Amino acid sequence: MSEKMRFEQQHSPVMCRITGYCRYILFSLILPQFAIVSTAFADNNDDVMGDGLGQPFGHVSRRAWSEQEVQLPPAPEDDRLIALKIFEIPSYKFYIDAGSINVAAGDNVARYTVVIEPPSGLRNVFYEGIRCDTGEYKTYATALWGQALNPSTSAPWYDITETGMNVYRNDLFRYFLCENSIIKGNKTEIVKLLESPPDDFIDEVLE
Repeated sequence: MSEKMRFEQQHSPVMCRITGYCRYILFSLILPQFAIVSTAFADNNDDVMGDGLGQPFGHVSRRAWSEQEVQLPPAPEDDRLIALKIFEIPSYKFYIDAGSINVAAGDNVARYTVVIEPPSGLRNVFYEGIRCDTGEYKTYATALWGQALNPSTSAPWYDITETGMNVYRNDLFRYFLCENSIIKGNKTEIVKLLESPPDDFIDEVLE
């Protein structure tokens, strides 16, 4: 083989062995293109795993969760109340104001007005929210029956437990408002559930 042919074979881009300098050149050409493709894929698929923002189960967004602005509903009235049977606290009566239910804010929080009537008969009113992806609740405002809601100056989130007065929140969270970490349905569907509780609720609370 002539010196010219040997030189062309050793330095031809097609026949270059992927070692040393050639490998560096190849990777320097490929990696930027791979980064561009990866970035484009991420931009178009940033919702593949879910983020608890009310999207279908398994959906993800990289946006950090933020609570939407809350507007207080009107004071509840008798003709809008749906009785909520809480078997663990039989001496208390619980009602949900159907008109106050808000599940469309876009932050995966179901909001509602609950009226709690102790044995004394003095009704207490609370406007609350349950965050479906974390199992937490917040009280936005309180009032006595017949009075306008008084907003809370500081309203932290608390974990929902199954004990004490938290029982009704746990029932709302598990059976009526949330499912698979997202809101269970639209307002009409949730009102129907409250009016006709699901079988699993009746079965479990009566065990």
